[in-house]
Amino acid sequence: MRLIDGVQCYGELTPTSNFYIICGNLEDDGDWIEGNPNAEDGTFESWEQVVETLKAYWEGDILEIGAM
Repeated sequence: MRLIDGVQCYGELTPTSNFYIICGNLEDDGDWIEGNPNAEDGTFESWEQVVETLKAYWEGDILEIGAM
């Protein structure tokens, strides 16, 4: 587990990773399968990049992100 900007991150990050997202409110939980909207090839290069991007695009208070 890695803790980045208050978000617990689990799993091995790969170029084709999708993510499950756990939020403070159960109704905001979900999956992110869109890839990186800020990268031409759609990949994430680091967990820091994942957290920064998903916090910007996801509605809800993200507590945990896991690669799947």
